[in-house]
Amino acid sequence: MSNDSPIEQLRKRFNAKAAKNLCATYLLSIQGKNGGNWLTKITDGKCEFIPQETNHTHCEPDCKISVSQEDLEMIISGRLTAMTAAMSGLLDIEGELGLAMQLVPIFFE
Repeated sequence: MSNDSPIEQLRKRFNAKAAKNLCATYLLSIQGKNGGNWLTKITDGKCEFIPQETNHTHCEPDCKISVSQEDLEMIISGRLTAMTAAMSGLLDIEGELGLAMQLVPIFFE
């Protein structure tokens, strides 16, 4: 596994083509040593990660996703699917499940 933070890994994996018709904001909350909260804005094939002080933002995200750094790294490396993580409670999703599932082709395929 690389030494990059989970957000850096997601930034590198971003598939603009898969995101070209998506317009959504996510609050990504990662627990662990390189964890934190990022408001993630995906708009027409562009992705922006904006660090947040807490898991409360100025604008209400369409979807909130919470995951531990270890579980996220297992998803990124392909040892765990996002769907399995969500079903087993390792990935906590608040808001529109459909929007959360749209992140799979954007970051994990």
